Amino acid sequence: MTSKLEVNVEEDISRKIQVCPYRVSSQSSVVDDAEEFAALEDPDRRLESVETGDEKSPTISEWYRLQLNTFGATSFRRVEKLLDAVQQTPSESVEFDFNRCGYTNLHVQIVLDGLLQARPECLTRLDLSRNRLLNVSLARCLGNVLMELQSIVHLSLSFNTLDDDCIEVLGDALSNSGVRLLEAAHCQITDRGGSLLFSALLYSDCVQMLDVSWNHLDTASGQAIGRFLSTQKTLKELLLAGNHLYQELQCTVPLLLGMIGNETLELLDLSWNGLRGEELGRALSKAVQQSKLKCLKLECNMLSEVELSFVVKLAKKSETLVELWLGSNVFEGTVLVELVRTFMRHPTLLVLSLGPFQFIPQTVAKLCRICKRKYPAKQIIYQGVLRAKPARPVDVQEMLLERSRFLAQKPKKAKLKRDLGHLMLQFGDAETTLLTREEFVLALKRFRLKLDRALLEALMDAFEAPKKLVDTGAMALKYLTKHPTERPIVKSAKRKGQK
Repeated sequence: MTSKLEVNVEEDISRKIQVCPYRVSSQSSVVDDAEEFAALEDPDRRLESVETGDEKSPTISEWYRLQLNTFGATSFRRVEKLLDAVQQTPSESVEFDFNRCGYTNLHVQIVLDGLLQARPECLTRLDLSRNRLLNVSLARCLGNVLMELQSIVHLSLSFNTLDDDCIEVLGDALSNSGVRLLEAAHCQITDRGGSLLFSALLYSDCVQMLDVSWNHLDTASGQAIGRFLSTQKTLKELLLAGNHLYQELQCTVPLLLGMIGNETLELLDLSWNGLRGEELGRALSKAVQQSKLKCLKLECNMLSEVELSFVVKLAKKSETLVELWLGSNVFEGTVLVELVRTFMRHPTLLVLSLGPFQFIPQTVAKLCRICKRKYPAKQIIYQGVLRAKPARPVDVQEMLLERSRFLAQKPKKAKLKRDLGHLMLQFGDAETTLLTREEFVLALKRFRLKLDRALLEALMDAFEAPKKLVDTGAMALKYLTKHPTERPIVKSAKRKGQK
């Protein structure tokens, strides 16, 4: 006799009792009678298997798609093609151009991580301009890429927003990278940020061109730029246009004195900085004479005769200057004649820009023609030549009457067309030629002439008589002298005949 609690060990304990032949899995939307359901693949497990060596490592594009699936982001076919090209031909020169692409911080950071995974040998240019996406975490990621991939020689970050923290991170990375051309224009870099950037680049041994135009560099940045120029031995071009480097003694003079002894700097752009002052002229003359500068741009500043006299002196004594850009400054006195004469006699100067919108006197224009005839290789840039006779004065009364005549002859509606000369004949025949403003407006209404309120007020002000009256006699004489008008023919009314 067996007990109900007795267990038969001979039975297969691994056997599964199927209560219902049909099962529904939470991972499937189809009801079937399959024995097993395949579990969904976890992307993280594939990465773990790759790390342990159990599976073949994915391609860079597969890694890119896997990262995007992990974070729930959208993949871009253009980026996949670039990454595949980097992995397939690592020795070919590659440029990553993300200008105006509108990618988010996450997308760009995944791409930069992909570059660290692929490690291309000839990635030469990285363009991230016009995206407004840089923050501190992305700046750190970008800094790691710049330090790891020393082949990147051109970095463009223009039209982004770079705060002080981003500048500090990128400055340390740039000092240890192979970047030669850095573009950071229109990045809203503050004065402190500019000081941090140039202080960090003191230790760079490969930078050749810096473009930090149209930012907010001020006194601290100007002093840092001076220290940077005094120690830098590789920089060739420095673009500082559109900043706030106008503090003469605290900012501009230290910046220019840092150029003394610099034998590599060839181009300096200080346009749109509001530069002026006698000390500025002395420092500029001293710095250019003791450097190897070839191109100096001082356009759209506040240079007057005092500062330009020092520019003439430095142009005479400089042995390397090739281009001098001085447009949109104040050319007064004889400084313009001296400048053109110095340019003609200088052995190395080839380009002198007085501004594309500058009109020069006839004496200077004659010198320019002589220079062009004797030295065809030299170029002087200007707009045109001022006439010897002054411009004809504007006759306000005549101008207002011409405008009124035009509006009377070509109104919006054809039936409102009037001849202003008939009204002037009435004014000339009237016994009283002095009318009040109200009477003048009423006379125009009776004549059915519509003028703008502003034109009407200007017309009454132009022919104003004492006691705020309107001189219609002078108005009629002025108009009829230029536009003689015949009197209108008055037709008699015909009477209807009776049947």
